[in-house]
Amino acid sequence: MSERTIEPIRRILFPTDFSPAASAAFEYAERLAAATGAGLLVLHVPQDSATVGPLNNVDGEKKRQLEAVQSQLPDVDIERTFYAGSPGEVICWIAQERRCDQIVMGTHGRTGLINLLMGSVAEYVVRHARCPVLTVPSRPRGEAPLKDPAIDFPPPTIQPL
Repeated sequence: MSERTIEPIRRILFPTDFSPAASAAFEYAERLAAATGAGLLVLHVPQDSATVGPLNNVDGEKKRQLEAVQSQLPDVDIERTFYAGSPGEVICWIAQERRCDQIVMGTHGRTGLINLLMGSVAEYVVRHARCPVLTVPSRPRGEAPLKDPAIDFPPPTIQPL
């Protein structure tokens, strides 16, 4: 068996819809970025947009919210972007295009018929992203327990199924 190496986390994608679920995930994204020295790419994909592609004329409130995210983390390299399209597809595409090593995103906790009818962006991303995805529930239990992350991936744990 050959050993595979795990690349360090250099860029984290944090997609946000500015919901409470996204706010819960932001704490994890910020701690992970600070702990690993990774850059943070904050992405907003408006769900009500009929266009596809980069957005230059973005609602002023959304811009202010993204700027507020950036001001909270002066020691983390943060890039902000808006992109229109299907949220799940855009998130996966941006993650690949921008060579993100990790996606950290919130989940709304929809189940049953609502999830069946509306779909789940987080579920789509988990199934289609080419990098690891950390999903955080809208009401995580306790604080984000990330202090000094220690990661050990012995060969049996990284073998494909």
